[in-house]
Amino acid sequence: MQAEKIKLRKKELAIQQRSLAILSVCCLILSACSSPADISDMVYTVPESKKAPKSSKYFKNITVDKVTGGADTEFYHDAKIGNAELKAAIEQSLKSANMLADSAESVYHLIVELLELKQQSFGDRPNTDIYVKFILKNKKTNVNVFADTYHNDEFATNEDALRRGKKVEIATERAAKGVIHKLLDRLLM
Repeated sequence: MQAEKIKLRKKELAIQQRSLAILSVCCLILSACSSPADISDMVYTVPESKKAPKSSKYFKNITVDKVTGGADTEFYHDAKIGNAELKAAIEQSLKSANMLADSAESVYHLIVELLELKQQSFGDRPNTDIYVKFILKNKKTNVNVFADTYHNDEFATNEDALRRGKKVEIATERAAKGVIHKLLDRLLM
């Protein structure tokens, strides 16, 4: 009788250990998963004192035509920036600066190309480097006003998030926000 109880207890312990191992593996897999970059975290909000005045040629006169080079985030890979998400973040940033046109009939059209997104995702401080080319075109004259490539790099730490995938996502969003900030600085000078 005592031997049967011991045998039964060993089986119960083995089942608990297997369950704990499976749960640990699931947690490990989920901690490595990423979400796509969040639009609201990529938006640069221009301070009230720096917004485009009504006298500016860019005041409510820029349309974001096309965004290319983005990629969708896959479940087990690092956070990426999709074309639609980057376009929305740029549009919201332009709107905050009083530069986003109300219609596609604007004079200035912005073409955006995400050239490179490098992510170092290991260690305590994942880092993201981003290179984005912005071309502002005057649709009336069909002339490029400027064609500039901006670079930004950002990181995230354990203070931002504990999960590795979330830290990479935060670093990516910060890097994108930085290049949008540089674009708006260029337009507002």
